[in-house]
Amino acid sequence: MKKIILSAAILITSLAGISQIKEGKITYNVVGEGLPPEMAASMDGTEQIVTFKGNKSRIDIENAFLNMSIINDEKKVTVLTEQMGQKSYTEAKIEDVKKKEEENKATETQAVIEYKDETKKIAGYDCKKAVIKSKDEKGEENVTVVWHTDQLPYSGQGAARGVNKFKGLKGAPLEYEAKFGPFNMKFTATAVSKDPVADSKFVPNTDGYIKKSIDEIKKEANSAK
Repeated sequence: MKKIILSAAILITSLAGISQIKEGKITYNVVGEGLPPEMAASMDGTEQIVTFKGNKSRIDIENAFLNMSIINDEKKVTVLTEQMGQKSYTEAKIEDVKKKEEENKATETQAVIEYKDETKKIAGYDCKKAVIKSKDEKGEENVTVVWHTDQLPYSGQGAARGVNKFKGLKGAPLEYEAKFGPFNMKFTATAVSKDPVADSKFVPNTDGYIKKSIDEIKKEANSAK
């Protein structure tokens, strides 16, 4: 479960690349489909809040199972996790993240975007449907259905693996579905705020948290599957 939520959060860091809006906040409702009953219960009421200001971004995820924050302060990315009373964090320099991103380009294929005529309104914005087809490093095809709006232009930039999924999309994704193994996660924007954001929002507070390496975090996530 922790691995699924972490993967979903990393994917959505691409939403910090919304251009023409210098700062603000987008709130998403997160719903899991095809999950075992106990996992589905822990996902109930999950919200994901993406806060951004210039090149800084913060993603907060909260539910009954896990509290997680991913903070990009332009110099490093810090991931803070609280689960069952256990607090830990890991961090990586931006230049190291970008270097890894460049390495990933060698194994990732360019996504193909098919635009559809279907439309609907999400969080007060007119959205159009698109289907994005891509292949992972194993050559397996991934299909993502996304509803996007050109009222919030999107640059498709980010500092994490997975952001290329939305590269070239004609607008900001306000609803999309993503598969994680046999499970499906649906993200739907419920509110978009353009209010000013304090710089302090992007300062990680690691008091009471135990620092762990990225390898340790991955190992724990894999063991929690």
